[in-house]
Amino acid sequence: MKSKLFKYAVTGVVIAASFWFYFQVDTYPYKVARWFQPAEATLVSHFAKHCSPAGNWLNGFVEHSVTYQGAYSAQVAFLSAEKKLDTCEIGYKDQLFGTPVSAAHRYRYASTSKLVTTAATFNLVNQGKLRLEDTLVSFLPELTHFKDDRIRSITIGNLLNHDAGFNRLVLSGDPMFLRRNKPWCPHDLAKLQSVNLAFAPGAKQVYSNVGYCLLGEVISRVTGEPFRAYAERKYSLAARNIQFVDDHYVADEVRYDYRYEEWYNDSYLNLFDFDAISALAGLSGSASNLAQLLWDIHHAKAGSPFVRKPAEARCYQPEVFNCIDSGVFYYQPEKNGLALQFHQGYLPGAASIAVIDSFGGVTVLLKSGANRPQLNPHNEWVRWVYSQLSFHYTLQGKFLFLMVPNK
Repeated sequence: MKSKLFKYAVTGVVIAASFWFYFQVDTYPYKVARWFQPAEATLVSHFAKHCSPAGNWLNGFVEHSVTYQGAYSAQVAFLSAEKKLDTCEIGYKDQLFGTPVSAAHRYRYASTSKLVTTAATFNLVNQGKLRLEDTLVSFLPELTHFKDDRIRSITIGNLLNHDAGFNRLVLSGDPMFLRRNKPWCPHDLAKLQSVNLAFAPGAKQVYSNVGYCLLGEVISRVTGEPFRAYAERKYSLAARNIQFVDDHYVADEVRYDYRYEEWYNDSYLNLFDFDAISALAGLSGSASNLAQLLWDIHHAKAGSPFVRKPAEARCYQPEVFNCIDSGVFYYQPEKNGLALQFHQGYLPGAASIAVIDSFGGVTVLLKSGANRPQLNPHNEWVRWVYSQLSFHYTLQGKFLFLMVPNK
């Protein structure tokens, strides 16, 4: 009897261990790599880190990325208001002890790409070809009947402000990133006629990818060019070595890291419609490429979305992610302190953040790997970047005292 019990117990342990191993290694192979990440971070910090001659102050950005954010590799670029570029990189392009990441290597910008769509929208507004008060349906004359008549009142401003009434948090999921079927925007816009809005346009803000897909379609119809073609021409993307992503990686692109993902690996390339997500998560390039582009957009003034300051009545600026206006997040924890306008991005295996600060500097941080959940909120990207930039400007004499964000 004891022998049988022992046999059943051993069998149970083996089965349990097999299931554990299956879910840890076979289904989610990158979970195992989480165990080695701290040691890996130490290795790349010692053997695969490079900063430009004047960019040593950025060392903390990439160190933080691998130590606290769980990155496999990272790039950071800072372009001052005077257009002086500092860069820093850490990690390897493809495999441990392989090719070190350089300032020229390519990452997917993900939703940080929305800043370019926002800038393109404001550029057309500045030219008088578009108004924020214009309705979406005025650019879609082929659509005449709507299941939810509130769609008729959606404006360009609503799409920019993520308050058009679309809600990606519903049970059916984000229509731009459904794994089981292709998104209806922008290639089957007739389906907009059968959409039910989650709330009335302008009633509240819920981050919306489909809203930015529709903005891309509006831009296309106003300019008479496909969105990709217009953005490439308007912002000289080829000359900047910035390009739209597709369902394959290119030679100068880094390896992506899925260890902190639950569902994705490289096979996700076959799941998404990359042409459809062009206006919301479609661009790729280096950190310095994007910093240069955003600097040019910001300092050109005309058509820049970064010269606007949101009304305090609309949002609470001292809280991260509580304040978004015209497609740009705004963060200012101290009334007289540094203000950041920013956007984060995420695609499976990759994360990004782009920041324009109130002194006119542009910071772009790209990394391979999803952001690791943080127990300490001050280790999260926006607060941490804020503290580092505040310290940097204080050392430059921009502030009379060091400002510490509210806890």
